[in-house]
Amino acid sequence: MGSLDELAASIAEKGLLEPIVVRFAPGGFEVVAGNRRLEACKMLGMRSIPCHIVDLDDREAFEVSLVENIQHETMNPIDEARAFKKYAEEFGFGGITQLSEKIGKSQAYISNRIRLLSLPKGVREDVIRRRISPSVAQELVSLGGEEADEFVEIIRERHLSMREVRRIVRRRRGSVSSQRLELSATDLDAREPDLTEMKAQLADRAIARAVASMRMDSYRLGEVIDDVADQWVLTETLLPCRDTLNEQIDTLLRFRKKLLRESARH
Repeated sequence: MGSLDELAASIAEKGLLEPIVVRFAPGGFEVVAGNRRLEACKMLGMRSIPCHIVDLDDREAFEVSLVENIQHETMNPIDEARAFKKYAEEFGFGGITQLSEKIGKSQAYISNRIRLLSLPKGVREDVIRRRISPSVAQELVSLGGEEADEFVEIIRERHLSMREVRRIVRRRRGSVSSQRLELSATDLDAREPDLTEMKAQLADRAIARAVASMRMDSYRLGEVIDDVADQWVLTETLLPCRDTLNEQIDTLLRFRKKLLRESARH
């Protein structure tokens, strides 16, 4: 549903300008188009609203609902993908041709939206939150889940265009011997750091976050030890835990320095 406050305010000021669409259903009626308008009217305490009563089968109702949501842009790209996939599963992928005509979108548009569902959850969330565009996410479909997750961070960091992403992914797919993404001067502007440097930066930030979190845990553990100082059994149990945690922090910091030195040499 999303936020209904703005819609409710508009209806309160101007009234419900566009009736909702319903169809006959066992025991009453089923909303085909206008769920958000209906809920906004309920928020306003309205007891009755105008509606169009139509005679539609399941497939026609699904199509009308899709047209409504696409026209009003109430669905994000992933919601669209789920709706298209559900339609194809219920009515057959052969019906995509008719669906594309009904909703005014090409068959390629529908197919590409459905393919977005094969992306890792984190990448799909980035699409929903508009951190990356659907067209850029589409270029990552051919990558493995872990690689797509890693690459999407670089895309956000470097603000790569769809053309740049496509070029890099194609190089990755065409490489037989390499098992990692590689960039050349033709992939990105020479002023931008290469992918090795980007990965080093990402690793450095990850280590910094881990160290900060572990330091906080060490500090809290120290507070607990102080609180139970009179209980020597607990104290003797917790002290080695804190010492081990601090050793791990030191190990991460040494690794971080080594990583930065190697990155500087490259």
